Amino acid sequence: MTEKKFNPEDVIGKPYRRGMLPYGGSVTRGRISYAVSEEEWLEDMRRLRSIMKTPPGP
Repeated sequence: MTEKKFNPEDVIGKPYRRGMLPYGGSVTRGRISYAVSEEEWLEDMRRLRSIMKTPPGP
């Protein structure tokens, strides 16, 4: 059995329950207003790692 991939468009506008936003997002008045996809999350983490590995400045 294959695991269903998280699609942010499927959850926007639905009432929020704990664990519905595995990669982050935003909730407004109890409803999901923004959700992050796995691809967006991986790209953000890649960029953060590249910043943290830079040597300190002069």
